[in-house]
Amino acid sequence: MATFAEPAVRETMTIEIDCKNEAFIAKGTRTIEKGWHIFYEPYVKLEEEELPKVNKNDEVTVKKIILHSKETEPPKRYTPASIIKELERRNLGTKSTRSEIIDTLFKRGYTTGKAIEATDLGIKTVETLEKYCPKIVDEELTRHFEKEMELIMEDKRKSQDILDDARRKIEEILSDFKKHEEYIGKELLEANIETRDELSNLGKCPKCDEGELHMRKGKYGSFIACNKYPECKTTFSLPSNALIKPAQKICEKCSYPMVLAIKKGKKPMEFCINPKCPSKHVEGDAGRQAKDIAKGIIEKECPKCKEGKLVLRSSIYGKFYGCSLYPKCRYTEKLGEGPLKQDFDKKA
Repeated sequence: MATFAEPAVRETMTIEIDCKNEAFIAKGTRTIEKGWHIFYEPYVKLEEEELPKVNKNDEVTVKKIILHSKETEPPKRYTPASIIKELERRNLGTKSTRSEIIDTLFKRGYTTGKAIEATDLGIKTVETLEKYCPKIVDEELTRHFEKEMELIMEDKRKSQDILDDARRKIEEILSDFKKHEEYIGKELLEANIETRDELSNLGKCPKCDEGELHMRKGKYGSFIACNKYPECKTTFSLPSNALIKPAQKICEKCSYPMVLAIKKGKKPMEFCINPKCPSKHVEGDAGRQAKDIAKGIIEKECPKCKEGKLVLRSSIYGKFYGCSLYPKCRYTEKLGEGPLKQDFDKKA
């Protein structure tokens, strides 16, 4: 209804007051026509600040002067959305590449957090390249080629001329980089190790209480291990179908560290790394039913393939039902949901 409704009209009024050559500003906004707000009103939180009617050169009586003690606040950190707008404002990248640029910064460990912060690796990378090879991080050079690409699209420049120009500039950059390759590699290696340990640290090891748990990548995927290996051989498995980050939280049930699993198109999920954590056990009727299914007392037919039976399985997220014909049938179901086999039995 709101989509097809009339436009809403709001009016903003600004009053500038000259007080002994000091400018004071007062702003107020009010709604003139509600339009689509009528239908969308519960979700529209707009302040109505209506200023008094004034005319130019009106005199204002100063009744009270209050001195507020405030400190200058730093600018807000970028978010993925606001940094894309900043790239657009600076004419860096294209509509199709800007989101990929931000995604790459996170994947390579140059940035972290929803309110984006540069990691030590990100800061050190920029500082090192500015020191030894400044052209590689020159905004103006990137902007130059973006404009040149637009000229090709408008048939104002020949693509071969632009490519020859780009090749010459890239060869110059690579030549400078090659001269200082050893120093660049050494400085970035140190920063990479520091950042890796910082971003992968989950806290103290619950087994030895001396080492720290860190996320690592091995031959068979990501896992968590104590940094006191081989003295402490504590390890925990991690799912391979999600991006895992430290949640910076401790589980209230078992005091083990928690991690954050991020899957494309799904809401991020926090879970405890302890496979035996009480939070992963289902209580009540759903728990009793799960035990009966595990023992074969109750059977649940797979509602997808109608051939297999649902069996109780476990993952790092907790217990769930899966089809016995996996991988032929990949149906899964949360505990306590879905019909029993008896529900399909006409005699029941």
